[in-house]
Amino acid sequence: MLSSATIQLIAIISMTIDHVGLFLLGDFVPFRIVGRLAFPLFALMLVEGFKYTSSRQKYFLRIVVTAFAAVLPTFILSTMTKNEYSHNALFTLAFSLLALMLAEKGRIALIALPMVVLLPGVLNCEYGVHGALMVLGFYYADRLFVKNRILRIASQAVVLAFMMFSLALYNSWGILCLGVLAIIPIALYSGKKGKRLPRLFGYIYYPAHLFVILLIKLFLY
Repeated sequence: MLSSATIQLIAIISMTIDHVGLFLLGDFVPFRIVGRLAFPLFALMLVEGFKYTSSRQKYFLRIVVTAFAAVLPTFILSTMTKNEYSHNALFTLAFSLLALMLAEKGRIALIALPMVVLLPGVLNCEYGVHGALMVLGFYYADRLFVKNRILRIASQAVVLAFMMFSLALYNSWGILCLGVLAIIPIALYSGKKGKRLPRLFGYIYYPAHLFVILLIKLFLY
């Protein structure tokens, strides 16, 4: 069984491999395939963080600050490699966190919920509306089947498959379908923290690894 720390580490490694494949290896397909695991695992960890964080406002702020810190290297790397620039996936996760907050506020807040879910797509964020809906799907799967592990995993699998396949069709990029493989570590998630990574490691690593890739790219340019 996998702890949340292990899930987070798998997501980070997958994301790094994906970015190396995109920005340093000319969109190297095998690395991009590995990278499809990252967002679903981050989505799962966002739901877990939402459940257990001591301050959802501070949690949201950390994600937003990290997202903005990664804008510059992502923009430069996208320009240098002639890839279309999209706001990074942390913006999608930030909007998704807002959606989760609204989902717990009752019927009045549900009026604003669709607007928040649509924002990642409107603002051209990675994974867009599909990413936000994936987070909400994982949240409700966990909430509805908290005492039934089999039904929870089955529901997460349905959410994951629907979002990845529909996103692949929307973007005409079949590799996205392979994101469904993330159900393997998701199914093995124990719900326990395990030996945790340093608290701010993930937040620092995200922009830091992009700056390192940028420096390597500039050296090779």
